[in-house]
Amino acid sequence: MNIRDIIKNSNLIKDVLGKTDIDVAGISNDSRNIKRGWLFAARKGTNVDSNIYIDEAISKGASAILTDAPETAERLKNKDIVIILAENALKAYAVISKNFFENPAEKLKIAGITGTNGKTTTTFLIKSILTAAGSKTGLIGTIDYEIGGGFAPSKNTTPDAFELNRMFSETVKSGGSCCVMEVSSHSLVQDRVYGVPFDVAVFTNLTRDHLDYHENMDKYYSAKKKLFSEILSESSKTKKFAAINSDDPYGKRLLGELKEEFGGKDEIGLLAYGLDEDCDISAKNINYYRGGLKLDIIFPDGNTAKGIRSNLIGGYNVYNILAAVSAAYALSASEGSIVSGIESLENVPGRVEKINTGNARSPLICVDYAHTDDALKRVLSSLRNIISGGKLISVFGCGGDRDKGKRPLMGMHSADIADISIITSDNPRSEDPLSIIREIETGIKKGQFVDKEKLKDKVNGQVYNGHVYTIEEDRANAIRLALSLASEEDAVLVAGKGHEDYMIVKENRFHFSDKEEILKYYENRI
Repeated sequence: MNIRDIIKNSNLIKDVLGKTDIDVAGISNDSRNIKRGWLFAARKGTNVDSNIYIDEAISKGASAILTDAPETAERLKNKDIVIILAENALKAYAVISKNFFENPAEKLKIAGITGTNGKTTTTFLIKSILTAAGSKTGLIGTIDYEIGGGFAPSKNTTPDAFELNRMFSETVKSGGSCCVMEVSSHSLVQDRVYGVPFDVAVFTNLTRDHLDYHENMDKYYSAKKKLFSEILSESSKTKKFAAINSDDPYGKRLLGELKEEFGGKDEIGLLAYGLDEDCDISAKNINYYRGGLKLDIIFPDGNTAKGIRSNLIGGYNVYNILAAVSAAYALSASEGSIVSGIESLENVPGRVEKINTGNARSPLICVDYAHTDDALKRVLSSLRNIISGGKLISVFGCGGDRDKGKRPLMGMHSADIADISIITSDNPRSEDPLSIIREIETGIKKGQFVDKEKLKDKVNGQVYNGHVYTIEEDRANAIRLALSLASEEDAVLVAGKGHEDYMIVKENRFHFSDKEEILKYYENRI
């Protein structure tokens, strides 16, 4: 495709220096990926201004440069290369990526899910529903990319604009008609989904996370809101929906603000979901058990689907189900397909994933991605509600070089809810693992404790106001300790890594899987 076609229909391009009939073989915003005949998109990032890598890209054979730095365009104007000067390089990169693949997203029904917790499970549920409805559906998210019948490990929750449009293109080529994707706050700030024609956007919830990047909750909220007030609002689809969790405080705020902003736009529908019967989509008669949950769902027309069974554990999964139902409803899925899709989803990797040990007398063991204070609290509370009389044991840590404020909060919630807390390491990166653990420990000592003095000797641990906790820096040993303490009636939560199969220590990344360590423990006991 030539330069002229790549930049068409874009009011973001201020000037083009050079011939516009030159062909472009590919596009990248990473100079390390540039090949001969490719276009290099230089942009100012959070930490790095990639305009400094333009000469490297040229040396690798780049045929064109996209930049929003006038001084860069001036410096390069006499070189034998096409310079595209944009008003905003991030948005222009998204537009030229879309044009390069001939706008494949317009041929798909697309659902985007944003929020702190629940994005991954909600996308899996939506895909299951759409598959039940007979629609071949792509999935893009934190765990993997499921495109055209193939699977690829995820590099980012939301890929950059070129990769995203490539995936849309592959979905269309493989006969797909839908795509469901997670939309991260980082991707919204960085305009990775700029110009994506969403049919429905979903807001799950907002709790503390990524404050090392967003600085405060207001900026974090503003990043999430962008999916609705800008991206969805500007979507080219003739009818589109925003589905909002109105039981979440930030969701309620978003719903109110969008009612004002979208008030005069008939092409945008608002769907509120939650447990309140006044919601457009709600649930009642909810029952929880060790194997999952059962509920009734009320649709906007008043119809009720009764006795739906889900293999997913926990109260927060009721909200994930309602989010998925809202999106599927917006995409015109039938009630029967919605029920079938919910009931057929076995599990979501690393999302309160029940581990089958092959031992009938093992405790309920779950691996979960919970790495924020709110997520840990929700998972522990859900497990507490479905075990009667047994112990609840939590194994968790906190990632290094990330928001430090959540560390004591996670410790406090574990002390509040679990009987035994085992604090361990979780991707310490450049930080000292034990220092992270000590910060978590300060929160343990602020918990609302229950008397568990009798458990003290079993863990060779410490008791603070009656709560038992111990520190085991080695994560594999921490998991083994938790399992050795658990009986058939107990529950063990290994939190923080979920689907991840690696550990990051300093500059080193090596294989480590919570699930594999659990299965290894039981294999050795046979």
